[in-house]
Amino acid sequence: MSEQLWCVHIEGLNDFIAVDSEETARSEASEINAYIDRADRSSRAARLRAVVVEWPYSADAHARALDDDWHDLQRMPHKQQAVARSGGGGLANLARRVRELLSVARTGKDDA
Repeated sequence: MSEQLWCVHIEGLNDFIAVDSEETARSEASEINAYIDRADRSSRAARLRAVVVEWPYSADAHARALDDDWHDLQRMPHKQQAVARSGGGGLANLARRVRELLSVARTGKDDA
């Protein structure tokens, strides 16, 4: 019996973020897209989307990525804003990914 493994794929950045369930993937993708929509309205940023997909790599890679990606998600700007709104402190590796993504979108440069 094969269990499906889920992730959030950030199109345009081609980044895969391992998560523990399809439900978590849907929630994270929704929050990331809402953040991108609020942060940048440029035409390039409009092409950047977080989508729910099955993990494209091995089950072992998913297991290894779960811990790192969970910590990265907690540092992303969309999570930092939620923490700030709830009165918590600020949290920085996946935040860097999204900031770079938005920077590329704003400048129109593409290193990929």
